[in-house]
Amino acid sequence: MSTAAQVIERYRKLKSGRHNWDQHWQELADYCIPNKNDIYSSRSRGEKKFDRLYDSTAIHTVELLASALHGMLTNPSTFFFELTTGDPTVDGRDDVRTWFQDVVEKIHLVLNNSNFQTEIHEVYLDLVTFGTAPMQIISDKEFGIRFLSHPIYNCYIAENNKGVVDEIYIELKWTAKRIKQEFGEDALKELMDKDASFNKDPQAEFKVIHAIYPRKVYDNKGLPNKFKFASEYILEQYTYTLNESGFRSFPYVVPRWVKTSYETYGRSPAMKALPEIKMLNAMMLVTIRAAQKVVDPPLMIPNDGVMLPVRTIPGGLNFIDRGGDEIRPLITGGRLDLSFEMMNDVRRRIKDAFFVDQLQLQEGPQMTATEVLQRTEEKLRLLGPILGRQQFELLRPMVERVFQILLRNKTFQEPPEILQGAEFQIQYSSQIAKSQRVSESQNLNRALQVIAPLVEFDPAIMDVFDGDEAARIASKMFGVPQRMLRNEEDVDNIRQARSQATAELQERDDMQAQAEVVNKLGQAGG
Repeated sequence: MSTAAQVIERYRKLKSGRHNWDQHWQELADYCIPNKNDIYSSRSRGEKKFDRLYDSTAIHTVELLASALHGMLTNPSTFFFELTTGDPTVDGRDDVRTWFQDVVEKIHLVLNNSNFQTEIHEVYLDLVTFGTAPMQIISDKEFGIRFLSHPIYNCYIAENNKGVVDEIYIELKWTAKRIKQEFGEDALKELMDKDASFNKDPQAEFKVIHAIYPRKVYDNKGLPNKFKFASEYILEQYTYTLNESGFRSFPYVVPRWVKTSYETYGRSPAMKALPEIKMLNAMMLVTIRAAQKVVDPPLMIPNDGVMLPVRTIPGGLNFIDRGGDEIRPLITGGRLDLSFEMMNDVRRRIKDAFFVDQLQLQEGPQMTATEVLQRTEEKLRLLGPILGRQQFELLRPMVERVFQILLRNKTFQEPPEILQGAEFQIQYSSQIAKSQRVSESQNLNRALQVIAPLVEFDPAIMDVFDGDEAARIASKMFGVPQRMLRNEEDVDNIRQARSQATAELQERDDMQAQAEVVNKLGQAGG
């Protein structure tokens, strides 16, 4: 069996075992992201996709949570990660801190100058709706790094024995024209020799499978088709390999919101709230009908007392026999207020599923800035455990992948000698990570508050504390840029200069005092 046939067999096997997920995702897309509801039914371009919805609460809450994740995890205006060796002694060296800061700044600049912010928002939308959101990260000549978000319903994934996704098969629909532009005429020569029909209609669409999977035998220092992860584009209809290459590391991040041990695909907040979302749409439809009956009620017309036709337009005239009954509206007695109350309760449960209370400050009595900050930090800490998986499956592999690409492109300066060959770890400094670290600063404040009264009796107690180290640790907790902090050599020079200036001033004061004494003695002797 050829490699192309093996890849297609693997792809079809993964596809056949995912039918239930596709049905679930279609329903989620219909109610939460109508723009992506083409999983089973393909609509015409420009066709309306919101005509089946009667309430947009789910759409708004999905966008709110996705935007909140964007701001809390990958805020474009702040550094959301740091580098560390895991050894505080090495990390504390001035040259190491400076180099790490330079690397972080360059990675942050590359991310903001690429299409990262656009694609990561699509990832968050898919993540909170479908529970799984693949994103490709590859080298790009123009932007340095290029990102591409794929909807999960076009992707088929598999895990390794550690529960990490290391296989992905992307289903693409490309025209014959695009296939030629993408791979060139030479890649299609053998195919067109066998079947010239491929070349008849440039706009004819074909299914192309992009397969990325680990090779059993690889050489990351050799040619791309020997790298650790194989990359193959295969024309399924003809079982024909269009291109074969590879990647040194897995070029995708595949974050999942939550995942059970026996499932490969993740589950999302939208899945948890789906019963309430469907119920709310059904309730809204019934309420609309009830409101129409109240505003424009059906009429009760006597059988033989009215001259037809009945005119219900404003100013319409209806003629009634002298002995006939009048036209009367049919009062149903519907309780719209009860319906609105029930719908608001369902809306609240939907918002709870999407953590709206944790994302927004609730209205209440006037609070000080300190109280607002404390409440915000408490809410973010509550979200910390929920978003822990995103640090492992999204942020860490993404930063590592970007770092490896930029390192091969020689974007960074030469690292200090102590870092040559060393392995680095990612330490997160996003808004949530900083909120989780606030407890450390609070512990420091409490300790100083307890010790402060004792210092008044014995100032030598402060000798226990290393003030310089405390200042650096506190700066790191709150994400103070390294370039704002002086290195230890500069601090020593400043202190020596200050000490020397103080000594010179003291010496000058002593000489002046001695001169005054001599002057007074001379006057007394005279």
